[in-house]
Amino acid sequence: MNKRAQLALTAIAVSSALTIGCAGRHGIFGTDKCADVPAGAIPEPAGTKVCEWQTEQVRNAIADQTVYYQADFVGGTAELSPAAMERLARNSGSGLLAIQNHVIEPSGDTDLDAFRVDTVTQTLLQAGVPQPVVQVAVPAALGLRGPQAERVAGGFGTIRNSSAGTGAPISRPSGLGGVGIGGFGGF
Repeated sequence: MNKRAQLALTAIAVSSALTIGCAGRHGIFGTDKCADVPAGAIPEPAGTKVCEWQTEQVRNAIADQTVYYQADFVGGTAELSPAAMERLARNSGSGLLAIQNHVIEPSGDTDLDAFRVDTVTQTLLQAGVPQPVVQVAVPAALGLRGPQAERVAGGFGTIRNSSAGTGAPISRPSGLGGVGIGGFGGF
């Protein structure tokens, strides 16, 4: 290849590299084509998105305090379980019962659901809630089923390897065959 062809090839390579922006994200004429924030704008402070996420999680957890799942009733009846009554009494002291709607997870039996609405309404009236709003609807956060519920029954999401305190046997150890990872047993 002669010198002129090499020079032309080098010029083409350099110009295409500058056009494509291979020297970084700066692209053509130094414009950052990967920027999330338009030029001149001030980005949100660090942690803003995490704070919004945590606030939404807390809002959902508060709303979930007045949801009555299938496990909050004794079997296929309209009688509230002792744990549901305890939660209701705890929320009564905080004033939460009077300001939120109460949601009952549908059972599939409309008659049973109507009895459950009546039971919860009467219980709330007895607790001092002036005009409780109780409805049958699918809760935003669905409850856990069977073995998963047993495994997390001891605390907020912690997985345990025994059934101490739950009153229900666990069919098999939780985690990876009951072997802990990194010294944190069962998770």
